Amino acid sequence: MIDPSFFATSLRRRRRLLRYALPHWRAIALLCGTMLIDIALDLLKPWPLKLVIDNVLGHHGTPQIIASTLPGSASPHGLLAWAAAGTVAIFLLATASSTAYSYFSLRIGQRMVFELAADLFAHFQRLSLMFHSRRPLGDTIARVTGDSYCISTLVTDALIPAVQALLMLTAMFVVMWTLEPLLTLVALGVLPFLVVVIRFMAKPMKDRSREQRDLEGKLTSVVEQTLGAVPAVQAFTREGFEEQRFRHYARRTVRAYLRATLTGIRFEWLAGIVTALGTAAVIYLGSDLALRGKLSTGTIIVFVSYLGSLYDPLDSLTSTAQTVQGAAAEADRVMEILETEPEIADRPRAAEAVVSGPIRYEHVTFGYEPGRPAIVDVSLEAQPGEVVAIVGETGAGKTTIAHLLVRFYDPWQGRITIGGTDIRDFRHRSLRSQIALVLQDPFIFPLTIRENIAYGRPDAGDEQVIAAAKAANAHEFVMRLPQGYETVVGERGATLSGGEKQRLSIARAFLKEAPVLILDEPTSALDARTEASLLEALEKLMEGRITFIIAHRLSTTRNATQIVVLRQGRVIERGRHEQLLQRRGRYAELFRRQMHASGQVTDREPATV
Repeated sequence: MIDPSFFATSLRRRRRLLRYALPHWRAIALLCGTMLIDIALDLLKPWPLKLVIDNVLGHHGTPQIIASTLPGSASPHGLLAWAAAGTVAIFLLATASSTAYSYFSLRIGQRMVFELAADLFAHFQRLSLMFHSRRPLGDTIARVTGDSYCISTLVTDALIPAVQALLMLTAMFVVMWTLEPLLTLVALGVLPFLVVVIRFMAKPMKDRSREQRDLEGKLTSVVEQTLGAVPAVQAFTREGFEEQRFRHYARRTVRAYLRATLTGIRFEWLAGIVTALGTAAVIYLGSDLALRGKLSTGTIIVFVSYLGSLYDPLDSLTSTAQTVQGAAAEADRVMEILETEPEIADRPRAAEAVVSGPIRYEHVTFGYEPGRPAIVDVSLEAQPGEVVAIVGETGAGKTTIAHLLVRFYDPWQGRITIGGTDIRDFRHRSLRSQIALVLQDPFIFPLTIRENIAYGRPDAGDEQVIAAAKAANAHEFVMRLPQGYETVVGERGATLSGGEKQRLSIARAFLKEAPVLILDEPTSALDARTEASLLEALEKLMEGRITFIIAHRLSTTRNATQIVVLRQGRVIERGRHEQLLQRRGRYAELFRRQMHASGQVTDREPATV
């Protein structure tokens, strides 16, 4: 039996889950039809045996309604043949009905699961980078691929079986009351005790199931983290450490699984004792009535058979309670995500983004944790056609400035405007469509070369893709690949060199044709020769665009319209390359260090080289 408070909670807090059943109402109606057939057949199952015992072996004669309906049933052998045929017919019909029920149940359940998983996956993509940075990826995967099965469990393994069990109980009660009211009341006397057992065990079952699912998510995270960093693991010979870490979480997961299982077994044991006591009481009282001649042997057999059919739905309801608590734990994990509002959302009446004027940062302050700003009171301006280079040591806040423009995050204070309009007044998808990104570590997907280049413009034709590749100096190496533009690259671009991946990223930016370009340290991980070959492509890409260069190598800043120097999140210098070298400030110091490291400058030479 299911705790009524669960359904109250479901209707109030889980409407978004239960609504996944509504589009499948036709299939659910067919499922309910097979359910009613099952109930009718369960009511018929004991009657052939009753006819054999009372009317064939007991010589009570064939009932008039049967004799007038079934040819040859008036004789004992004829009635016996019809009883045997009826047993077979009931079995075949029950099997067909059960098969249909299983098919429609599986069909509905799987469709709901993948619809919920798709919505959950889409919602995860709408949540901010801040949200994802605080959550293990493995746990996120577990919620999408595992916890989404809660909808199937709730609807096809709990709600519909509960309705079936209640209808079966009602039908059995009517028939059994007609046969013997006293025994019926005794049989139903177990209900209050079952309710007590369910209410007593519901919370422990849910808590144990939630603990199990959380640990399974952590275990998945360990696998994802380790396999995603195999080169580092092998390079530092940490295979044994990672194996022990996996085993640690595996042991905890096994213990949680056993605790959940033992809690379920304890629940089933208590419920089984209650129904066993009810069965014993009915057998004792029924046999006593038979001994006193108040009931026939066939009636006792039918009643005891119905008693099993009465307690089957009760057992189903108690098992459903256990199933529901496990599904409720998964549903809570799903609802935690679906009820999380995206931190980056469109304002009411947000407009389409149009880059029609300068981009300005106006006294912008932002941080990733409360009380720890990453950038403080940053102001800068970029006019159309200008290149703004943002330089500074690692951790100075360079990438943060770029992420704020794309609205991966929103400022704590100040604002960013395009053509005088706060970017928060634009639809964020529209804003991002106006910006092309070239990152230090480009995201290359296990798709074809063509699909990787056209990732931001999937409708682009082959000629446009090839033109973008040529502009990025990528066409030659692509044509040397086994299948050219149809070559499928390895996971994370593992089959390509660093320079080749970066060229594909630049080609992707060319194809997007966005008016704003962000280059986030695009050459810092490359050697000098590869960097030189990419700079030509980058210069073509920057023509006519507002460009922000997040620069680690200052060789990419020489021709910038404006260089902004950050230190600990604050702007400490700004100007052109030559101006900043003449000031002999922080920029000049950083430039001298890099030139000295590359052997192009000696300690005796001035910093202005």
